[in-house]
Amino acid sequence: MALDLKPYVTLKPFMGPLESWLPAEDAERIQAYQLYEGIYRNVPDAFKLVQRGSDSNPIYIPSAKTLVEAKNRFLAKRWTYALDPKLGSDPERAALDAMLTRLFRREQVWSKFATQKRFGLIRGDAVWQITADENKPEGRRLNIYEVDPAAYFPIEDPWNPEKILGCHIVEPVEVEPGSGKTVIKRQTYRKTDAGRISYELSWWENGAWDDRPFSGQTLKRAQQIPEGEHNRPVEFELPEEITAIPVYHVKNSRTPGASFGTSELEGFERIIGAVNQAISDEELTLALEGLGLYWTNSGPPVDEDGNETNYRLGPGWVVEIDPESTFGRANGVTSVAPMLEHIRYLEGTMREASGVPDIAVGKVDTAVAESGIALAFHMAPILSGNEEKEQELLSVMDHMLYDLAGWFAAYEELSLTPAQAVSIVDDPLPINRKAVIEEVVMLLSTDPPLISVEYARTLLSEKLGFDFPDEMFNTIVNEAEALAKARNQDPFAARVAGELSEEQ
Repeated sequence: MALDLKPYVTLKPFMGPLESWLPAEDAERIQAYQLYEGIYRNVPDAFKLVQRGSDSNPIYIPSAKTLVEAKNRFLAKRWTYALDPKLGSDPERAALDAMLTRLFRREQVWSKFATQKRFGLIRGDAVWQITADENKPEGRRLNIYEVDPAAYFPIEDPWNPEKILGCHIVEPVEVEPGSGKTVIKRQTYRKTDAGRISYELSWWENGAWDDRPFSGQTLKRAQQIPEGEHNRPVEFELPEEITAIPVYHVKNSRTPGASFGTSELEGFERIIGAVNQAISDEELTLALEGLGLYWTNSGPPVDEDGNETNYRLGPGWVVEIDPESTFGRANGVTSVAPMLEHIRYLEGTMREASGVPDIAVGKVDTAVAESGIALAFHMAPILSGNEEKEQELLSVMDHMLYDLAGWFAAYEELSLTPAQAVSIVDDPLPINRKAVIEEVVMLLSTDPPLISVEYARTLLSEKLGFDFPDEMFNTIVNEAEALAKARNQDPFAARVAGELSEEQ
């Protein structure tokens, strides 16, 4: 029997009807984004739990959020850019740094990166887009957007899925507000034979927009489009300085031959559902133990008209039963410890499989935290897994940083081709400042010293963020020389030094 290993197979039991305007595989992908986000946010509709009684309300433990946030906390920590000191002149690097800083602050790129990183873990994919508006003032023409991956449809080379020839950014739009009638708005980027990038804005009927090979759709232009969209430019080529499609796709976890990434929650859907079911059952068990479950061998009570009804129990109520019948309280469970142990086992198994140790979610022993070797051993699973993700994430961000130079040249009249920015991230583990300082002092205190004072300053600056003024080193040297000179001129100091030398 062949196993079904297609994308989202573990999530299919939780899926509802698919969107009709999408090809089947894309419809599953987009519904998967929604379901994984629902699981992360503890949306009740993501899981339909079995209610064990009419008065019970299911409980949803944020297991998925715990797992995602642990991974996110140590992934690409404090991402930013740095300028390659070997490329470009000092003025070019300064101009590029100033332009990138203004752009990133205006477009909130650092906060967008944090959002993209988190939701990339949840959904499995994240997408960026660069655009420009020539009508804006110089210096403010570029925009960097977060694109919902549900709107991203790559145009792949049929012979090489890794080679992207273009992409569609697609969304259903109402023709008139409140009308309920939608058409498909499609933005398309393609690589031309001449090496340029073309752009097209077009409108299509539902289920008739996808011109990619093997989509199975028959194309049909929309007969009606939203008001105000008729006068917009619909087809042009980007400036020749822009040589790459300005849409950037980040896959959370790569699968050979797959066009999209996979969610961090993939494969854990049933475990998360089982945890929620178990804790809901445990709560109901405690409720029944407190309120009580009662039994009787009497017939059901009847109302004034002789119709059967239910027993009404509560303070001040009197229960009437048949003669010679018995009414009593059922003995409940004495402990819910087995249930809680089962829940802990399920959550522990999920975290182990995902590579999230207890220390990554805040359960830490002080001795382990202060021991660099012990901490490294405990954190190795999550750090090695995140390192693989960072290779994909940072390579895409480097691609975007590289392409921005072309956009600056085309729209901001700032040619900075030699200068280049690259991604940098902090060490994911917290730094033991005391240990670093002790190590640097020890390296300086050997005879002869193993490192120079200047290198020690560099280490403290890079690892701990110390900002030493350039003139400080010269000041220290001058003070040391003045102190030595004063000691040599002081006969009492010379005598004391001599006596100490003789004693040794």
